[in-house]
Amino acid sequence: MNLIIFTGAPATGKSSIAEECSKRLGIPVFSKDGFKVQLFEKYGFKNHDEKKKLSRQGEDMLIDTIDSFILNNKDIIVDNNFKQFNDIRNAIDSHDVACNIICFYLYSEYSTLANRYNERIRTKNREVSLYVLNQYPVIDGVTEYHKPLDALQVENIQNAILEDAYGDIIVRIDTEHIENDFESIVKQCIDEIRTNAT
Repeated sequence: MNLIIFTGAPATGKSSIAEECSKRLGIPVFSKDGFKVQLFEKYGFKNHDEKKKLSRQGEDMLIDTIDSFILNNKDIIVDNNFKQFNDIRNAIDSHDVACNIICFYLYSEYSTLANRYNERIRTKNREVSLYVLNQYPVIDGVTEYHKPLDALQVENIQNAILEDAYGDIIVRIDTEHIENDFESIVKQCIDEIRTNAT
């Protein structure tokens, strides 16, 4: 089976590229953010601790999903800003299945990523529950929102990463000009997957 990973800093285009590859290849895609949104919208949260707890559950749900696909020997695409890959290693090690890992590490200038992230929030192209800090569902006068990011904050996020990529095949892709290069980036990813899939 093939485990296809899209990882990298926030706003590098992981979700957009992973979802497009999923559509074109017919391989299901899952993300930690997708599970988090489900949990936030189902349960809500009243403070940062509750949000973090649901966030961790979202991560667990993603790993459980990866584990299930490995167990059932089915291809899967995952999208997440992984800090390390030990949970995936453990899932692979716990099953007697040949798992081929193709990892795409997306990157861009930190200032570009900060601008993209802020623009997605400004134009409401990011799920509200993901950038609410303390109270969801939203309550006027109570709910606080994530303040705009700057390049240094994005760099600090990346400096917390213990392992930026993991796999049998690792492809590093510059998404600095994703607005113009989206189609060619998707084509590159699909070509890599088709060439290296087992």
